[in-house]
Amino acid sequence: MLSTTTPEQLRAVKAHNDALMALSQIAFSGVERLTALNLNVARAALEDGLTASNSLLQVKGVNELKQLHNPFIGPATDKATAYFRSVQEITAESQEQISRVLKSYFAILGMGAAANAGWSAGFDMLDKIARQTNSMVEANIKAVGDTTAKMAAATSPHPRKAA
Repeated sequence: MLSTTTPEQLRAVKAHNDALMALSQIAFSGVERLTALNLNVARAALEDGLTASNSLLQVKGVNELKQLHNPFIGPATDKATAYFRSVQEITAESQEQISRVLKSYFAILGMGAAANAGWSAGFDMLDKIARQTNSMVEANIKAVGDTTAKMAAATSPHPRKAA
């Protein structure tokens, strides 16, 4: 027995394939952006490490050694903060693109309002989790910066009290 394909079935298959291709492109784009970001961060870390190593080789005394870490602490914390913000931006943009594709996909299939409400609730939850994660990361970065500043203060020379 031969089965015939209805125009509705063909539209559904096309919509499915289009949505799958769009989601694949979004995923690959996100991976490419994250890879480029990670390569840039790794390159900068290697350059900073080389600069720090060269600075260590030029130290001639204990006082110079105690003052050496100060120029590296602030920029490292700033770079870590910028990295996490960039990751969050890439994630948020990908999430927004995925949401648009899925809304369009469900609208084509005639499942617009109910499906969109379900996906919106799911994405709202993911957005809330992403924001909470970002807040925790920022708090951790601040804690690392504070701890590093305290360590730097502890190693800096203190004025001696007169006897």
